[in-house]
Amino acid sequence: MITRIALVLAGIAVGIYALTSVGEADSSGDKAGIVNPLGIFYDQSLAGIEDYERPTALLVSGNCNRDDPRFAKARASGAEVLAYINPTAVYDNLPCKNKDSLYGSDRTRVPLWPYPSPGERVSWKNTHMTDIRPGSEWSNHVVDYVAKLMRDGQVDGVFLDVVGARLWSSTTSWKSWPAKEQDEWTDGNIDLVGRIDETPRQINPDFIVVNNSFWDRGDPHGLAGTQYVDGIVLEHPKLNDFEKQNAQRPYSNLGHRRVLVIAREGEGQAWAKIPGVTHVGEQATYGHPGPPVVAFTALTDRAKRALHGSN
Repeated sequence: MITRIALVLAGIAVGIYALTSVGEADSSGDKAGIVNPLGIFYDQSLAGIEDYERPTALLVSGNCNRDDPRFAKARASGAEVLAYINPTAVYDNLPCKNKDSLYGSDRTRVPLWPYPSPGERVSWKNTHMTDIRPGSEWSNHVVDYVAKLMRDGQVDGVFLDVVGARLWSSTTSWKSWPAKEQDEWTDGNIDLVGRIDETPRQINPDFIVVNNSFWDRGDPHGLAGTQYVDGIVLEHPKLNDFEKQNAQRPYSNLGHRRVLVIAREGEGQAWAKIPGVTHVGEQATYGHPGPPVVAFTALTDRAKRALHGSN
């Protein structure tokens, strides 16, 4: 387990390194022109998935459709599939009640963020924040859940939604939180990805872990998290310096960098030119994507799956 002192020291060290390295993608991501299609498939239709049944495409499955055989078919064709999970919040009404999911069948058994009182914090409508503090019962469960996904081998990795150094949605009122509470949330997220990172190195080093948020919360404290993930997701980013710098940061040393950009309409090609970005799609909503907005380009950075594509 990562201790709080270790987290702070690591955050300072990595923060200094990352801040001096902005604009220089690590060796696994500094591949000019190697950017591949991204598609988010959260609805049951999986409309257009045939367009992504190609090597080097990256697909994200939703809470309830992960076991659809069309994802298995896409993987057999060489595409990568990430499983969506949100470790930092539980739905007020659980989706997929009859399926194995992160939350189980009873949402009341999910431990809630304890401040200012249990269940008071809300990160998004119709959800409540979970107790993601370092080494908590819930955090342990999430690590075990991801380890099971690795062992089962039905997906290539996980898309960790709302995981990062801080919260950004207006419903959280993050800036009003006491500094101690902010630090506990940041440290809990670093602890979570740090322990998940230990697992693929033991079970499946090809397993992909990306988080949908930033590790830069405005100070160096959260930057330790960058070393434990293969990359981040930029969701409808603006083409500004902050977003570009986070796209270009060094991430895990496992060698299969994945920095995903869900671009605004008409901006996919511009993001494909940003160093460090590996996958781009354009989606206003996430039921299913339109056609790929970039070409398919060969990758061979995951040893066990040795992905070979063609333009």
